[in-house]
Amino acid sequence: MTTEYIPKILIIDDLEVNLITLEGNLRKLKAEIFKAQSGNEALIRIKQHDFALIIIDIQMPGMNGYEVAEQIRQGRRNQFTPIIFLTAVYFDQLSVYKGYQTGAVDYITKPFNFDILISKVRVFLDLDRIRHELVESRKQFVDVVQDQTDMICRTYSDMTISFANNSMLTALNTELETIVGVSIFSWVSDDDQKKINNALTILNPTSPLTEICHTLVTSPTHQLSVSSFIRALFNEEYELSGYQWVIRDITDEIFTREQLLKAKQKAEEATKSKSRFLANMSHEARNPLNSILGMIDLLSESDLSAEQRESLNVMQYSAKKLHQLLNDILDLSRIEANRIKLEITAFNLFDELQTLVKSYESQVYLKQNKLKLTINQGVPKKVKSDPLRLSQIISNLISNANKFTNKGNIELIVAPLNVSGKKADLKFEVKDTGIGITQDNINIFEDYEQGDNSITRTDGGSGLGLSISKSLCELLGGSLEYSSHPETGTSFWFVLNLEFEDKVTNDKFKNLNFLVVDDNLLNQKVVGSILLKQGITFDVADNGIVAFEKASLKQYDVILMDIQMPEMDGYDATRLIRMRENENNVLKPSLIIALTANATVEDRKKCLDLGMDDYLTKPFNYSDLEPIVEKLLK
Repeated sequence: MTTEYIPKILIIDDLEVNLITLEGNLRKLKAEIFKAQSGNEALIRIKQHDFALIIIDIQMPGMNGYEVAEQIRQGRRNQFTPIIFLTAVYFDQLSVYKGYQTGAVDYITKPFNFDILISKVRVFLDLDRIRHELVESRKQFVDVVQDQTDMICRTYSDMTISFANNSMLTALNTELETIVGVSIFSWVSDDDQKKINNALTILNPTSPLTEICHTLVTSPTHQLSVSSFIRALFNEEYELSGYQWVIRDITDEIFTREQLLKAKQKAEEATKSKSRFLANMSHEARNPLNSILGMIDLLSESDLSAEQRESLNVMQYSAKKLHQLLNDILDLSRIEANRIKLEITAFNLFDELQTLVKSYESQVYLKQNKLKLTINQGVPKKVKSDPLRLSQIISNLISNANKFTNKGNIELIVAPLNVSGKKADLKFEVKDTGIGITQDNINIFEDYEQGDNSITRTDGGSGLGLSISKSLCELLGGSLEYSSHPETGTSFWFVLNLEFEDKVTNDKFKNLNFLVVDDNLLNQKVVGSILLKQGITFDVADNGIVAFEKASLKQYDVILMDIQMPEMDGYDATRLIRMRENENNVLKPSLIIALTANATVEDRKKCLDLGMDDYLTKPFNYSDLEPIVEKLLK
């Protein structure tokens, strides 16, 4: 009786709670689970068992996940076992590339959806079962035949058989005396005979070999898929004397390819499911977040006390950061390609920095630290840059300083180094009185090192803050530098050359006619409040049908088109509007900007392919809309 094959999975993580959680979810699969809490323990397991799949956490003390994978690949047992990396920190392009260099088949960032992980694991377990079945099948075949597994025969030039080995005799269920003098084409279909004859006509003494895939009919009810290597045999006068056939049964290989194709289709479906899940989550999360930001904007227009307005500013800042985090998590194409698009706009630098520092007060207080903002004389208030990325850099530096400082001081200093015309070189510096950085951490940017891993464990953090900040500085045209002395503190700084202006005008679109298309009343109010604050007049349509009717009666300069609506969605409404404009030879078609909670590259492409001019995701601010309209009007 054959024992059922149970594949084995090894999970490696230094945190027991992660091992328990992973094991609990993987128990849904028919597999034997092994655990290891360190690289050394994992390598012992590797030498003891053959695993179908290895799941490794990257960030571990002693020996990290990359090093464990390299050790596995250098060994003999489990050398080719698929490896999936799990990480909450190393998801930049360099780290992902390093992971695949060590032999990983997948690289999953935390937090992750366990259903998606299990779908991927199931594919590799299915492949391992197929591999096991093929290995067992081959062993049984060798035990029965005990000879060359390929079928070998010789034929004369007229294709009659002169010799056949035991493998071929076994395949044809016959004896040599029975088939000598019989044409080999007796076991080949008419179509395959034509294919073989055509291939043989071009053989000559200098090029005597060809390979042909065909079927070999071994009985009225059975046939093999085979690959035949046929060599033309020539005598001393270079006359054709016959052929030598090495016929390889590739039925199992074709079956394996079919199974791999099915496995690939399963994996692709799992990826599609993930994309659908993220798209749905994006839509569901963006709508309430849009409402939150909208309500904050509306509240900001109310009569508030100084304390209330200060709290509201912090709420607004935090909501914007949540919005950016949602973008980073859900924009699959940007994450996979590691592309970051800068959004250069004019903003109040003083307000941005003051709100940023205010948002860190509670965190700093918990460490009994003091956080101070110093803006030196000569720093312009309104500058042009990417405020979100600039804040992200400084946030990472403040967070890092707070992590490695206890009962000390942290200071953010902005100073002008050079001001010329409408540009200024501004130095941004974050100083702390913390534990400092030792010489061991000389590659702190490249290697994502921390000054002390034990503090990272205690205070949390991704450990990628400095690396991310360095990359963002370079994108903005600067370079992140630092100086440090153990036990006395650290200073990080960067210099950016920024345009500045004394006054930002917001009345450039006041004479344009806007149409806001959205079925959600709250969203209408939010978008409307954004436009009204800029003095922009607008009409409202609560579905695609109404939007088309209004656009037929009045030529709008800009249409903000929601996508998901009842009765008629934004896609169909855009098609109808563009058809009407073409039929009427409208010289200046409306600018149609998709306004939607969906955030994938595929959504954007679909909108643009349908004739929309641009794409804006919810929630948004006027600063997001203004450059789009300005660009389209040029």
